[in-house]
Amino acid sequence: MSEREGEIQEIRLGDCPICGGKGTLKALQYVHEIPYFGKVMESTIICERCGYRNADVMILEDRPPKLYTVKVEEEKDLFTRVVRSKSGTIELDEIGVKIEPGPAAEGFVSNVEGVLERVRETLLMARDFRKQEGDEEAVKRVDEILQYIEDVREGKKPLTVKIMDPLGNSALIGEKVRSRLLTQEEIESLSLGPYVIVDPEKEMEEKKDSD
Repeated sequence: MSEREGEIQEIRLGDCPICGGKGTLKALQYVHEIPYFGKVMESTIICERCGYRNADVMILEDRPPKLYTVKVEEEKDLFTRVVRSKSGTIELDEIGVKIEPGPAAEGFVSNVEGVLERVRETLLMARDFRKQEGDEEAVKRVDEILQYIEDVREGKKPLTVKIMDPLGNSALIGEKVRSRLLTQEEIESLSLGPYVIVDPEKEMEEKKDSD
């Protein structure tokens, strides 16, 4: 398939692994360029029968594993671009929030404000759950974080946003963004989400041992 920039490409994938629908699974791929960064492909897998959906982001230029950091101090900093793939880890230092990729992680292209909204929605669900359990201490802590997020949005309090990706497919993009290469130790400590790194040489050795 040719990657035509600015056009949404549809690819039929066959049967759905979730509901078993015959020929109901498709992928939508969209390639576009982010200024001062490069080409990015957003892809979404959808089942037309059961509504299963999974999204990812792939940077189409070779980029090394990096740590990106931005200090949000005023309203305009909220528009810092966030490219997060399925293997990207996001940290919000001052509120102690860490978003690690799991097997069902999704990628997205948004901004810091969009990330804060995702966190806020998750916290509201957690708050309701804790309230039903009668855990008032946890409810109070969630309320404090929600208030801090609101203060950040209004430019009243700072927030340090970090993103790390051992596969190099995530980034922060903006004037105030700082970055550095991840150390080997950091790379090994990060989750790959649903991805698995395959070592061909190791596989061949294991195959020889089993023969």
